[in-house]
Amino acid sequence: MISVIEPVSYAPIEEVEKYLYSYFPEDELEVITIEDTPSTIENFTQKTLASAKLLQNLDLFKLSSALIVNCFADPCLFELRENLNIPVFGAGETSMHIASLLGEFAVIGPGDNLVSWTRLQAREYGVFDKLISIKEIKYSVKDIIDGESQLYNATKQACIKCIEEYADVVVLGCTGFSSISDKLKKEIWEEYKVPVLEPLLTTYSIARSLGLVVSHGRKGLFSATDV
Repeated sequence: MISVIEPVSYAPIEEVEKYLYSYFPEDELEVITIEDTPSTIENFTQKTLASAKLLQNLDLFKLSSALIVNCFADPCLFELRENLNIPVFGAGETSMHIASLLGEFAVIGPGDNLVSWTRLQAREYGVFDKLISIKEIKYSVKDIIDGESQLYNATKQACIKCIEEYADVVVLGCTGFSSISDKLKKEIWEEYKVPVLEPLLTTYSIARSLGLVVSHGRKGLFSATDV
């Protein structure tokens, strides 16, 4: 069973399940939430607090065949790999790597720290040379999750700007964009023939393909003495 962990409290659990089942109706999956996590992750402090809560609840993942961290910031990604004997996929890392396979990519997302944070992630994940554009959407993570009324138009315009800067693929830098992603992907492809990657669906697709055939090594980077 693939488990999708929501590292924040402000998460539409039923909508996430409905979204994934609309693509994979026969799959066995679960969406897991943890109490007392930050409402959203928009800075390093919130990321650290969420990571601590995830590490305190490792028993929740005992029946999982693969785990997805449903947040583009990838909280606790490396720590979970170090402490679990199943493959763990982060929405940010996975989406960036898939985007890099498709060409040079752009990232769209919320927050005044988006540019610096995205550049930091891209360097850490080894895809910085493929990142050519970052566009901030002037909405909070909560606004994105709620599907704020003007969000779609603002996001589409940001996609177009990225395409004008010669991005081969556009990555939506927040998993909350799933509420508008189907329509957005369709319109951008029809008008510009450029793919738009929604991070949760992209990551889930990879996890269900690779989760049963690969796992993280227990030596080197993710070695641990107490697992």
